[in-house]
Amino acid sequence: MRLTVSNHAFEYLDLEGTLALTKAMGFKGVDIAGFHNRGRCSLEPDEVAADPRSHADRLNRLLDQYELEAVDFFPQFGASLDERAFNSPDPAVRQQNQTAFQGIITFCKLVGIPGFTISPGMHHPDRSYNENLDTTAEALNALTDIAGEQNITVRFEPHVMSVVDTPERALALLERTPHATVTLDYSHFTLQYIPDERIHPLLAHTDHFHIRPARPGKLQSRLDENTIDFVDIVNRLKALNYQRCLSVEFVCMTWYDCNQVDCLTETIFVKDLLQGHVPV
Repeated sequence: MRLTVSNHAFEYLDLEGTLALTKAMGFKGVDIAGFHNRGRCSLEPDEVAADPRSHADRLNRLLDQYELEAVDFFPQFGASLDERAFNSPDPAVRQQNQTAFQGIITFCKLVGIPGFTISPGMHHPDRSYNENLDTTAEALNALTDIAGEQNITVRFEPHVMSVVDTPERALALLERTPHATVTLDYSHFTLQYIPDERIHPLLAHTDHFHIRPARPGKLQSRLDENTIDFVDIVNRLKALNYQRCLSVEFVCMTWYDCNQVDCLTETIFVKDLLQGHVPV
């Protein structure tokens, strides 16, 4: 287990700038963002999929230069949740996504990234909840089969406004997708006034963890407003023999007023809090 950081916390810097800052802050591991048309540091996921080797070569050069290891890749094909949704009702869109993921799997393999994070899709209002979840499960099982052949782990992030927006719904998806794992971020549940006790069962299925301070009604907060007991969570993960990373993940965007927090300063505060409990 170790403490890392997500480079999209500083997405108004370019890719190299985020990696230089990551090293300057004392981190050794970094999540790499692949968000479509967002920020300055993100890799365009379709471009990565189309030419994984050249993108891997460029990233590997930068990682070597700044003595960093990439620990997660987070591709998002659309600029909104309903654009290119993982569980799109349109089979052609789902096939487009799956084809792109094949290149992304190759990219992860070339960089040495052990797994990648996806959004599991959304609630499509013209379909029932079970139909939406079934579509996600079908697509996720297909993806984990393809990724598993290359020893790459698929991690889905349960998040607000997704098809698995509560811990119980995330567990229901895990029951249908035996090879999938979770990138867990308590803040998406804390926002909804869901207590930590309901979230803890997901820890056993977690392969990557996002640390973002939050409080009920607020997706992202300063650390001094935070109500999530991250030290307790670290101890729970240690008891589960968790071997992966805990990545500090602030974002600067208008979504849920996340642009009201100083991402740089708060990242340092979180690192100061946890580095006595988790090595960097």
